[in-house]
Amino acid sequence: MANFNRLAGFYDFLKGLVFGNELHQAITYFLSHTPLNSEVLIIGGGTGQLLANFKPTHKITYLELSEAMIIRARKVRSGAEVNFVQADILEWKSEVEFDLVITPFVLDCFKEKQLNLIYPKLKNLLKKRGKWIQTDFYPKNRVQKLLIKIMYSFFRLSAGLETKQLPDFNKLFDKHNFICTGKACFYHSMVESKIYQNIE
Repeated sequence: MANFNRLAGFYDFLKGLVFGNELHQAITYFLSHTPLNSEVLIIGGGTGQLLANFKPTHKITYLELSEAMIIRARKVRSGAEVNFVQADILEWKSEVEFDLVITPFVLDCFKEKQLNLIYPKLKNLLKKRGKWIQTDFYPKNRVQKLLIKIMYSFFRLSAGLETKQLPDFNKLFDKHNFICTGKACFYHSMVESKIYQNIE
């Protein structure tokens, strides 16, 4: 599994250099839909910028593999109660059920075989009417696809990322019986934020 410890200090700078503020806008676009008193699971939230968008009634479990990212995320002012957990989603276990799961640019770090373990795991952690906000890259043209290849090469060298290509997120959500109830596009439609609901 990739570890982003070495990148934590300048990760946000790199994002801004390439994408401006659009990745942050994409990640936070649907957060206003978070009901009061929600249990929220954030997986791979990086430096934690999105934590500033939550209210005191929200209870957040912040699951992140990188210790350096967690150190930075702890410094973000959030009105919510946040429980920081350093763990790999493939190994982590929880007895808590969640109203909302958020996966911001993290599922692209896994191979499809791993995702076929992660999807049912997260499905079981969601409450009956729980929602899942997924934000990631959906390249539409050659230039965007080339940028994705460059990014994967960079993270393979800098963070030990083993994955070499984007998963088919649409296929995976269909396979595990989720329906998309909202969608927003960013950065020339290369980035999509979607909100899903379990249909079982």
